[in-house]
Amino acid sequence: MAFYQIPGQTKIVNSFRQLVDESRVPHSILIHERPGGSGLAIAIHLARMLLCENRQGGDPCDECPQCVKTMQHAHPDMHYVFPNNTNSRFKRAEQRFSDNFYPEWREALTQHPFLTLAEWYKRIDIEKKQGFIGDEDVTSVRKKLTLRAHGGRYRVFIIWHAEKMNHSFANKILKNLEEPTDKTVFILITSTPALLLPTIVSRVQIFKEEIISEEELAHFLVRQFDASENQARISANRSEGNVSKAIKHVFEEEEPWLKEFQVWMRLAYSRDLEGLLKWSDKMSKNTRDEQKYFCEEALIIIDRCYRMAWLNSEINSPGDEAKFFRDFSPFINIANAQGFLHLLEEATKDIQSNLNQKIVWFDSSIKAIRLIHSGKKTAAQNEEHS
Repeated sequence: MAFYQIPGQTKIVNSFRQLVDESRVPHSILIHERPGGSGLAIAIHLARMLLCENRQGGDPCDECPQCVKTMQHAHPDMHYVFPNNTNSRFKRAEQRFSDNFYPEWREALTQHPFLTLAEWYKRIDIEKKQGFIGDEDVTSVRKKLTLRAHGGRYRVFIIWHAEKMNHSFANKILKNLEEPTDKTVFILITSTPALLLPTIVSRVQIFKEEIISEEELAHFLVRQFDASENQARISANRSEGNVSKAIKHVFEEEEPWLKEFQVWMRLAYSRDLEGLLKWSDKMSKNTRDEQKYFCEEALIIIDRCYRMAWLNSEINSPGDEAKFFRDFSPFINIANAQGFLHLLEEATKDIQSNLNQKIVWFDSSIKAIRLIHSGKKTAAQNEEHS
């Protein structure tokens, strides 16, 4: 596959290859990707298999007119729907639909199809807003469904981050998923199917992304992004199987959100209530997606520290980052690891609701004080007994 590699997803790609070979591709598909995974890359590859005129060994040939168009992200029968919102260019609600942001989308995919929501929001200048898929996109999709396929083959609609569909879009698109027009395939992508309407989930065939090994991910980074062997190994280890994070780590020396987590824990350790209140105010000014991402990163950090201290697991990290993990890991133990996991899961849930986010973070910070000192006490006891 010359277009780009899809790391560690042989099983799902082979399944789609067989379905295309046998002309049994479901009209409505949901790719349940892992966080930061390859769902979009897999969906694009499936679309290219459906549109290619001369597949080679089951894969797109990369040479026929259809493949040339898909490789340029300019195929008239391949449509994308993705989260968006008004910005400085498109200020009116009726301008809030995916086609208006296609130049930025095409530019992003030209680099690679493993982008995160935060990266996408930055590209279209809506970092301080919530992106969603709404009524304007339904109108656009339905107009396209009335048109004949240009290539005489399939029409493919890829809905990226399907959990961002609002109820209106989801309910209106439901009929199209139930009774699609001939040779039309809808591919929904999400890492959180539980956030979709049950009626949507019941009408799609679900394909789950595989867990990618650290070795496979490292090879991918070397092959696709010219990372050194050592850099790829460290990035793959730090990312915990998250492809988007691994790519980001290749180009960034520091782990995203790690410094913010360090500040939070130091304030909690010193019981600095004034500092924690200011920190909570600062954190609440990020978008909900950014706050959710911080919680995800914090969960990974807690897990790493627990493994380092109690399971004697080595974590490959460079410089100051390695020192932080060595110094902090003893404070994450059996006394508080589960408590931190619960705290961050609850914070994520509350952030997605309409609660005051500053209060959510300050309440979480108060709980973090108790947890960190509970871990400190247990670490001291273990030191005495050792």
